[in-house]
Amino acid sequence: MDQPISNRTYNLLFTLSLIVYFTGLCFPLLEPDANEYACIAMRMYQQHDFVDIISRSVFTFKEYDYLDKPHLLFWLSGLSFKLFGLHDWVYRLPSLLFTILATYSTYSLGKLLYNKEIGKIAALIFITSQSIIIANHDVRTDSLLTSFLILGIWQLTRFLQTDKLAAIIIGSAAIALAVATKGMIAVIVAGSALVCYVIYQREWRTFLNCKWLIGLLSFFVALSPFLYCYYLQFDLHPEKLVNGKYNQSGIKFLLWTQSAERFAGNRDFVSSPEFSFFYHTLLWAILPWSFLVYTALVGRIKAFWDARFRKTGTLEFLTLGGILIVFHLMSASQFKLPHYLNVLFPLFAILCASYLYNLVKNNNHRLLNILEKLQLFTIGVLLIFAYVLNFWFFPIQSIWLKLTSFVLLTFLFYLIIRSSPSGVLYRIIVPSAFAILSVNLLLNTNFYPQLMHYQAGSEMALIAKKNAIPVEKTFIYKKLLFSFDFYSGKTIPALNSVQIITKSKTGERFYLFLRAKDFTDLPSGLTITRRLETPHFHVSQLKYEFLNPATRSQAIEAYYLLQFN
Repeated sequence: MDQPISNRTYNLLFTLSLIVYFTGLCFPLLEPDANEYACIAMRMYQQHDFVDIISRSVFTFKEYDYLDKPHLLFWLSGLSFKLFGLHDWVYRLPSLLFTILATYSTYSLGKLLYNKEIGKIAALIFITSQSIIIANHDVRTDSLLTSFLILGIWQLTRFLQTDKLAAIIIGSAAIALAVATKGMIAVIVAGSALVCYVIYQREWRTFLNCKWLIGLLSFFVALSPFLYCYYLQFDLHPEKLVNGKYNQSGIKFLLWTQSAERFAGNRDFVSSPEFSFFYHTLLWAILPWSFLVYTALVGRIKAFWDARFRKTGTLEFLTLGGILIVFHLMSASQFKLPHYLNVLFPLFAILCASYLYNLVKNNNHRLLNILEKLQLFTIGVLLIFAYVLNFWFFPIQSIWLKLTSFVLLTFLFYLIIRSSPSGVLYRIIVPSAFAILSVNLLLNTNFYPQLMHYQAGSEMALIAKKNAIPVEKTFIYKKLLFSFDFYSGKTIPALNSVQIITKSKTGERFYLFLRAKDFTDLPSGLTITRRLETPHFHVSQLKYEFLNPATRSQAIEAYYLLQFN
């Protein structure tokens, strides 16, 4: 058996992971989703109303009853605002803390299904997966969903093995909180994994255990505050027009409609009907482990096929079965986004860790050498990617960051060279993990901070604060950017042309935030005494024309903050 990775090395990589994740707290939130969710939580915090979920229409600029994502993200962010104030890092903080919990749960489930070493490898693979890193700065619901799901799966698997009452209570409550984050997809993911586990273990009597009733009670007790709030906001008010319909039930929406609409492509949920979407998305989403993931999937399917699905001491079907069922259900859905895969990443991590561990244990040198070369190729691609982003598209300005880049690169080469006698497990895992963390450290400290200067909403709000422009006298015209609301610290009212004329005639000073192309639509005869300008690009949908410094000016548009009177 190859020598294991030392605890010292794990400590180094997990510490670097924390540094990377904490640097991801510090730059502005991306438009549109993260800023919209932050605005919803901001309203809850400012108006002391944690029952109603209220957002703002980008068409009418009016508030409306928001029936899409459930309460939990907004509650946690609103509570975080109460504790630490209204800041972007405060909005992100709950997701980061629960990602740490997800990492520990991944380790614990890997240890429960296999052994401690596999648990540690799985935790490292999970925390260093690119999409998980992104989800902790572009914060939506996925970090919380993934965290509560893997906690629930771990505890319910523990219940299946030990019959401990505490495990089923905690596990069922965790699944309920996952539902309160993003709907019944949580039950589908957890149910698929756990049923696959029971089927392979042939533990049929488990289904007859009366403690499942206690688990069901725990599930609904944990879910009841969210159901009650939905009841108060929607079920008690059939007269409300919500998502284009009257008589909408919030309870039914949470327990059924939300996930069903996305799967069927109802309402406006049709983004990518292509069945193969997640197959190629996984290649970048789970970097640097893409080749290992696909190899592990094929290898584990072959192992079950060769064993004729007979129970053996070296296999479990929870991870593979859960992945295959949910992955293909999501692939059949009419609505797909890359971050939907995140819920499967703990299972992918455990599957990869166990598969790699078995390869090492069985001395499969041929395949291990191939995987080692593929990981070195992946590291090379990551380095090219980091160079292009940080030395061409957005060159590093700080001498300290340049020095840090040099130190990281030097240490990476040291790890690769040093790893030769350290064992193949070390050579496959450690340099790859260090490479992806180093790349993201540069992204978080250089690329994203420079990129966010081109998000006009957050940038102009910060400019307005520096210029002591009173937010209560600021308005928007024809275009809503949620980031302008959030970084202004309030919902900025909209004015139409008639209201602008009326306000201008009073002689009172006021400010208007608008696109440059809407400037010509303003009423004539207005007295503009000051104009602040900032560039804008949809930074969550990057294009080469924008990234290339030579053509960037052709891709951006200008936004103004005008002072009248």
